Amino acid sequence: MRRFLFSSLFLACTLVHADCGDASFARPLEGMQKVPTCETNGKDCVSSAYAVHKFSEAIPDDPTVMTVTAQGSPWRIYGPGNRILRIDELAGILRDARSEGESKVVLMTSWSGVSPSPGVASLADQVSRALDGFPVEGQDGFLWISSKGETRTTHQAFTARDGNGSYGVAADGEVFVPLAAGWVAQVVDQAVGDVDPEYLVEAGVGWDAFMLCPSSALAMFERAGRSGSAVGSYNAAQMLLARGQAGDRDAAIRWLRQAAVAGDKPAAEQLASLAAEADAPAPKAN
Repeated sequence: MRRFLFSSLFLACTLVHADCGDASFARPLEGMQKVPTCETNGKDCVSSAYAVHKFSEAIPDDPTVMTVTAQGSPWRIYGPGNRILRIDELAGILRDARSEGESKVVLMTSWSGVSPSPGVASLADQVSRALDGFPVEGQDGFLWISSKGETRTTHQAFTARDGNGSYGVAADGEVFVPLAAGWVAQVVDQAVGDVDPEYLVEAGVGWDAFMLCPSSALAMFERAGRSGSAVGSYNAAQMLLARGQAGDRDAAIRWLRQAAVAGDKPAAEQLASLAAEADAPAPKAN
């Protein structure tokens, strides 16, 4: 099995409601899920980011499968450094890495197998189309991975945990993958004063992947961009281009230009691609 792991390594009760209501999400969310936590000590209790990385390595090998483990929401997947991965980018990575004998891709990414709204294909289906129909499977809910590499999904409307700081996971336990980014969103939301732009970006991922709230994710990425984060600017641009409302394309180009000026190569490449599209002649009428 070929593995791709895209992650970033970095007491009261907290109750969080998933789905802020700003997006039409096709899958109903119900009930509450309690997430066990512990105080990180590096031995019996590890950071959630480390747990996602380590527990993913324990997923059983299958020579016929390429597995992608990443943070994600019903709308998008996040790659290294919490940068949004466009479907064509992910498909290109998988196409280049595919070897003989591999017959499908499995996206170990929350909600990647679910259509986010009527008429919109799931991320798994979008990747499959980009790979000319190569089979791609996704997940049907919030993803959990155990220390033994076992996976499951849940569909809760509310998530409860002990404490409201960093999310620690028992070394022999199970990690609730979206909360590995979601806890950062909770902390940043309560922070006073300046916040490191990298944490703002991770908070944006948390709003998207854990709270299922794209509007708050976009606001956090824009905040990160204003604080000097090229990835924040880039992610804001991707969300605006995907949303496609009036003025979104122009705003996205401004964010891409800001990232490109800061030396961000993906932003510069996308700017060039958008400019080429704008200069392309309109198709002739039949």
